[in-house]
Amino acid sequence: MKNLLRGRLFLGALSITTVLVIYVVVTNQPDNNPSLLPPISLIIGSFFTNLEAGTLLDALSASLFRIFLGFLCGTTAALVIGCLVGWYETVEYLVDPLIEAVRPIPPLAYIPIVIIWFGIEEFSRVLLISIACFMVCVVNVIAGMKNVPKVYVDAAATLGASRIQIFRTVAIPAATPFIITGYRIALAAAWTTLVAAELIAAPNGLGYLLQEGRRYFLTDQVMMIIVIIGVCAFSMDRAFRAIQKRLMVWSEARE
Repeated sequence: MKNLLRGRLFLGALSITTVLVIYVVVTNQPDNNPSLLPPISLIIGSFFTNLEAGTLLDALSASLFRIFLGFLCGTTAALVIGCLVGWYETVEYLVDPLIEAVRPIPPLAYIPIVIIWFGIEEFSRVLLISIACFMVCVVNVIAGMKNVPKVYVDAAATLGASRIQIFRTVAIPAATPFIITGYRIALAAAWTTLVAAELIAAPNGLGYLLQEGRRYFLTDQVMMIIVIIGVCAFSMDRAFRAIQKRLMVWSEARE
């Protein structure tokens, strides 16, 4: 197990190092224009400049707050509705057509109507993130409830468990891998929607700094924000993978 972990870490570090080396080589070419493709030194310098000015921490805290609140609202709604739709046929017949009708609509398509209805305040940005998280997460939750092994349900029923008890103690734990996967996908959707919403109308945030970098041709700042978004999203995804690993010990043991 340790050798496998070391191998994964080595390959991951190798891929990142390879990309960095290629970037350094390209940006150090004599004909490279630093204004279009800034060297790593300029990107690092932009990081410390914004950090010392306080703009980076303010933007990061604002974006993380929107991500957390929108993700929490969207995935909570997806969990409740998805479990009910996937487990109870009556709810499925009632709600599933509506979900399937609006699911193909990209979350960014809601931006104009959300701005018209709710303005450009904080609620609009959180609402857009919630919609994005809900749409991608609810499908996984429903799939998880639909794929609960029938033998588990029959065994619990044989032991005298009621339908609600089976739903609570058998179906939801069995659907946990699908639910966590839905959460991870929703997290990526949250970051995508956040940046788009902040690019359009936000007084702060990482998307706002991206827009500022574009407006004033600060390519190093744009690259710096892109890296920060990638690092934050990667760290959050790894956290969910760790949670999944802890919750799914029984699955790993079975394998």
